[in-house]
Amino acid sequence: MSFGRMGSYAASAAICAALGCVAMAQEPPSVKAFHPAGPLPSYEVATIKPANPVLSPTGRAIRIASTLRGYIAMAYGVQMPPNAAPGCAGCQVIGGPAWVDQDRYEIDGKPPDALRDAMQKMSKKERQQQTQMLAQSLLAERFHLKVHFETRELPVLELVPAKGGLKITAVDPPPPHDPAQPMKLPKPGEPEPPGMTGFSIRPDGSVVIQAGATTMEGFAGGLRAFSPEMAERPVIDMTGFKGNFDVKEFRFLGPQRGGAAATAEAPTDAEPVDVALEQQLGIKLVRARGPVEVVVIDSIDRPTEN
Repeated sequence: MSFGRMGSYAASAAICAALGCVAMAQEPPSVKAFHPAGPLPSYEVATIKPANPVLSPTGRAIRIASTLRGYIAMAYGVQMPPNAAPGCAGCQVIGGPAWVDQDRYEIDGKPPDALRDAMQKMSKKERQQQTQMLAQSLLAERFHLKVHFETRELPVLELVPAKGGLKITAVDPPPPHDPAQPMKLPKPGEPEPPGMTGFSIRPDGSVVIQAGATTMEGFAGGLRAFSPEMAERPVIDMTGFKGNFDVKEFRFLGPQRGGAAATAEAPTDAEPVDVALEQQLGIKLVRARGPVEVVVIDSIDRPTEN
C-alpha cells in the first residue's frame, strides 16, 4: 500500500499558499455527483414508512432499510461508507439533522407505466440513472430536500495498475437482460454468468467474489461492501481499463477476521484486500487526496404523509 501521497490538487494549493497567489482556478473534481439533464421524472405512487426492526434467526433485531443519508447518496451517485459517522473523512453527503442518520425508511415507488416499460429496454446504467432521478424527485417532493454542491479536497483511494501490469483479460459485455425471462442462478462451483456477481463469506472470515463480465466500477463497488479499507474513501478508477472482465474466486481477508467467524479452529491464509488485488488481479491501491464533489444538505424535513 502507498500512504500519504499528495495529489496534484493538494500540491497546487500548497504551492499557491507558499507563493501568495491571488487567485487560482479550482481543479475539476475527480469524483463527481450525478447531475441529470432535463426535468426529473416522478413516481406515480410512492409509499414511505418507517422500517421496523427484523428479528434474525438468533433473535437479534436488525434493520435492513437505508438511512436518509444513504438514500441521498444513492440518489446523487456519490459514495457513502457503510455505517459512517456524519462528517467522516470519506463522506460525500454533508450536513443535515441527526435524524437523517438515525431514522430508517422503507421506500417503495411505482413509476408511470410508460416509464417502467421504457426502463425495461434500457441498459443497466441507464436504468440506474432513471432510478436515481426518480429518487431525487421523491426527496424533493416528500422530504423537501434542498442541496448544493461543493468541491472539497478529501482522502481518496485510487485503483492503478500494479508494477507487473493488470492481470485481467477483456471479455464481451453481458447481453441485455430480457425482463420477461428469470435470471438463471449458477450452481455451486459454476462461474457467474455475464452480468452477475456473487459473494460468499467462508468460515475463516475470508470473502470470495466471483463476477461475470463485470466492469471496474462494478467490481470496486462490490469490494467496498466487504472491505473496510475500501469503504472509508471515495474510489477512483485509474487503471485505464474500460471494458468488462471475469472475476474467478477472488479471495481476500474480510471484516470478520478477529470476530466470531475467525477462530483458532478456522485459520486463514487469505491476504488483506490490497495484497490480494495486487497478487491476483494486478491492481494496486494508492491512498491519496484529491478534489471530490460533495452534496451539502441545506434543508430537509421528515416525509410527508403517503
